[in-house]
Amino acid sequence: MLRSEAGKTVYLSINEVYASIQGEGILMGLPALFVRFQGCNLRCPWCDQPSALPFLKGNLITIDSLLTYLSNYPIKHVVLTGGEPLAQNGLVFFIEELISKEYSVQIETNGTLWQEGLENFGNILHITCSPKWTAQWFVHPKIIQYAKELKFVVDDVLSQEVLLKGEFRRFLEEGKVVLQPEGNKPVFFDKALNLQDQLLKLGFTVRVLPQVHKIFGIP
Repeated sequence: MLRSEAGKTVYLSINEVYASIQGEGILMGLPALFVRFQGCNLRCPWCDQPSALPFLKGNLITIDSLLTYLSNYPIKHVVLTGGEPLAQNGLVFFIEELISKEYSVQIETNGTLWQEGLENFGNILHITCSPKWTAQWFVHPKIIQYAKELKFVVDDVLSQEVLLKGEFRRFLEEGKVVLQPEGNKPVFFDKALNLQDQLLKLGFTVRVLPQVHKIFGIP
């Protein structure tokens, strides 16, 4: 399918679109346009976007219409989130259009899925992978290859053993692991600091970062 055709005929299932700052991970503080897709293949009990979990047939928007809406803002960084973006048909076409219009693109994913064609973007995409215990910490090999950071939600389940899994080691060695206390709760902040200290003793530096947008009450 030609890109010009995809823009008019490919529909994306959207939960919401809004402007804010990136409140999580290594790119925290960057002004961003968030495109939240509808539907996720996992059901994490502490998910803070439950409305985006079901795969619904409503709120379908063409790629061209969505691009027109985004063009109303001066922001040139787009965060594709969810739900689960990689469960969305037409994602590759949408990313092609965004890049052609000189947007930088970040994908926030649970890491369990992949779509053919994403590898064609190489290192242009900023893939933020957040492995989940609800998927037994499985991350697709292609995500491991192309992701720019791993972001772990620190809850009752996360452990040092998980962080030291072989497939995650490259991110530890490169300092690209973020520990995010679940719900910004003090008990999980303390646990994150403890995990950080344990990893420091093994020669790895990780970042403990909150969800800053929740601290300041912005979207």
